[in-house]
Amino acid sequence: MLLCCFCDVSAALFAQKTLNIRSNLPLPSSLNATSYTYTDSLSLQNSLQRLISDLQQRAYLEASVDSLTYQDSIAQAWLHLGPAYRWAKLRTTGIPAEWRRNADANLRSKGGWVDLTKLEAFKKELVQNATNQGYPFAQIRLDSVKLSPGYLDATLRLDKGNLFRFDTLLLRGDANISPAYLQRYLGLQGKQLYDQSRVENIRERIQELPFLQLRNDPEVEFIGSRALVVLELDRQKASRFDFIIGVLPNSQQVKRLLITGTFEGELQNQFGRGERLYARFEQLRPSSPRLDVQFNYPFLANLPLGADFKLHLYRRDTAFLDLDVDFGIQYLLEGGDYLKVFWNQRSSRLLQLNEALLLDSKSLPPTLDVSQASFGLEFQQQQVDYRLNPRRGWAFLGRGAAGTKRILPNSRVNELGLAYLYDTLQLRTFQYRLLSETEAYVPLGKNSTVKFKLSSGWTLANQAIYQNEQFRIGGNRLLRGFDEEFIFATHYAVGVAEYRLLLNRNSFLYSFLDYGWVANRTATVQEDYRAYGFGAGITFETRAGLFGLSLAVGTRAGTAPDFAGPKVHFGYVSLF
Repeated sequence: MLLCCFCDVSAALFAQKTLNIRSNLPLPSSLNATSYTYTDSLSLQNSLQRLISDLQQRAYLEASVDSLTYQDSIAQAWLHLGPAYRWAKLRTTGIPAEWRRNADANLRSKGGWVDLTKLEAFKKELVQNATNQGYPFAQIRLDSVKLSPGYLDATLRLDKGNLFRFDTLLLRGDANISPAYLQRYLGLQGKQLYDQSRVENIRERIQELPFLQLRNDPEVEFIGSRALVVLELDRQKASRFDFIIGVLPNSQQVKRLLITGTFEGELQNQFGRGERLYARFEQLRPSSPRLDVQFNYPFLANLPLGADFKLHLYRRDTAFLDLDVDFGIQYLLEGGDYLKVFWNQRSSRLLQLNEALLLDSKSLPPTLDVSQASFGLEFQQQQVDYRLNPRRGWAFLGRGAAGTKRILPNSRVNELGLAYLYDTLQLRTFQYRLLSETEAYVPLGKNSTVKFKLSSGWTLANQAIYQNEQFRIGGNRLLRGFDEEFIFATHYAVGVAEYRLLLNRNSFLYSFLDYGWVANRTATVQEDYRAYGFGAGITFETRAGLFGLSLAVGTRAGTAPDFAGPKVHFGYVSLF
């Protein structure tokens, strides 16, 4: 009837006109307006359709347009409103009890208003539950509808259709990846009930893997009672080799430069199981090399568990040598997130003693031979839109360990007849070590983002902490503008604000401010201070890889920065 009324409307309407609404019953007081403006027949039709839909959502199920008349620039619509309906009874058929628990109480309670919005939401929720629990072709409908004055009696009927379970994962394309690994990673294990939500999340989950790229949207083939997921995957460059060269003023030798270097290599998914091998060698100070090796292997025995190994070797010129070994078992979560239980063995050995000073002072040096065995937990979670150059998202890493520290009497100290110096020390104590990193990327407009980062570390013990147990910060990775690993700290917190102007997917200009609080509390030093660094840089992509150049200046709070001695870093990343 409404369509027929519109067919009689002249298409030649001019300027802005008025539509008045009249009804056989008083309109609801919550209705926004009883008078509208329109410009042509299409806008008039849309206004009336929105009005009728609004009334029906408010329980006026009989609402319709009875007539539409025109006089000059004024149109008048007469509505049939009818009573507002309540539920006499809403029955359900074929719907499991656990799915019905989420239904709104007002929707099914006797005497409750008929709310079509809630009804449609409930129907959508039921179908979603069915498609996520093995019934991808489920349908729902309102059946056995009975109307009495002001009341509605009906049955909500769910036809679930056939039950399906995930079966084989069919892979196409040139990607080197194990189907068993990918099934476990995506949560599509064979004989598991079909889950539409997992299929819809495949693209997002694949994007979180740096070594795979999804060519087309996933397809699902239903054969018998089996659901076969088809993925077209391309190999994506994720393994990398990169280096950073630093050119810094030498704080120990006037008018001399200090050249530092960091070389990193990372192999990802070389055997098709999502494994990762990482190695880094760097020399940030004269005669102070450092080696880091990491290996991670996910889904051991096709379980949601991964093995993790880390090795850290560091020599501080001729002072001491650190060896840090870490074994962990990861419980793998979605998106590469994990919770890890680890065992850590750390030792630090003195390489050289100042025997003359030792004999003269009759006191132990600020560094001692120590070892520590500890257990701990590590948790990582991230949600960024692009791993190499995020524009939006966040990431968090938290690590805590508790263990026993032992002071090992130095054999040379004993030989000098000074073994009694250890008598005043508690050789076996507990020590706690906490680390955290939180990052957030906030987009500004189309081509800019701001990165915020907070890094902190805490060493807690009931005995003095020695210099070779401290955190070593400062430099290109943490608190830029300072010499590499120049700052010793028992506690620290460093905040970063960095503006990035995105030039393309992997290239950007940036400026930054790093601000840190440092506490250095050892047996011989008790100090707290603040420091900051600022600067700018560029990272740009070429066919040969990613190149980066940065310049930074840093100083303690209250001290003027030395603009004549900036820290310059040049970096290169090659993906393969």
